Amino acid sequence: MLHSPRGLRCEPTGAKLKATAQAALTKFQHWTEKHQLKVSIENCTTIFISRLVSRPQVKWDNQIITSSTTLKYLGGIIDNKLNWDDHLINIKTKLTHLHQKIIRIAGTNWRLNKYLRRRLYKTVAEWTFLHGAAAWANLLSARQSRHLNSIQRKFLLNITGAYPTTPTAALQVREGIIPLYTKAEQEAANARTARLRKTSNYNNINFNINNYEDGTTPTKFHQAIFQLEDRISINKQFLPVPILNIYTDGSKIDDKTGRAYFVKEEDTTKYEWMAQLRPLNTETSLPLTSRASCYTGDLSLGKEDQPKG
Repeated sequence: MLHSPRGLRCEPTGAKLKATAQAALTKFQHWTEKHQLKVSIENCTTIFISRLVSRPQVKWDNQIITSSTTLKYLGGIIDNKLNWDDHLINIKTKLTHLHQKIIRIAGTNWRLNKYLRRRLYKTVAEWTFLHGAAAWANLLSARQSRHLNSIQRKFLLNITGAYPTTPTAALQVREGIIPLYTKAEQEAANARTARLRKTSNYNNINFNINNYEDGTTPTKFHQAIFQLEDRISINKQFLPVPILNIYTDGSKIDDKTGRAYFVKEEDTTKYEWMAQLRPLNTETSLPLTSRASCYTGDLSLGKEDQPKG
């Protein structure tokens, strides 16, 4: 414990932060043990949003979890300063590679139609950049706006075929393309109002959620109050019926396409079938293969299960 000049007692900031983080991690560990889930410690990373120079160490079963200044979550990169600079740098790298591919497609003589180049930008590059804009594009600084203009400039030159010395603003006006930072702020305001149902402000215009229709959402509760034990059960959920029940499933994982189905009559499995297709096959081949085998199985079952006498 430390004593302040006024005689008040306070805990060291680093020790308090470490204790709080360790308590939260311990609570999560108990939850995973309760539901028999395993966590790969080697793939775990912690990030501390604090002004402390040294980050405290937290442990999982006496094993230290790696600490980092950035964390990738749902396609976005969160940094410990919450200024989203690392996210914008990562997006710029992705779009630079994408721009090089578009240049390779267009060629040196611009044989790709201008309309197609513009459409590639609007449908691929722009939406790749705007991913998660509701989180990071609320309050863009002047430096970040210039950074976004530099990202957009490469695509504008590719679309127009203009000289590299042409100003970015002139390219935007010529093609009627909204500046990237303006588009990001619009997307953030739209997502905040329409999806998050929160009042937002853009260009000194207030958007009230009461003025917009509330769309239907499949999730009626917040993810933080999700209770696994109330949503998932391994107990039998259906009543036996005196007819044939056919269950099918198919998936494609690691370039391997598989399909399976089985037929049950009440609690007795009458027929089952599974197969793995070649890597060249796609998921569209699954229903055809499954239906053919399913029909064959049903016909054979019908002959075998006919009542005698």
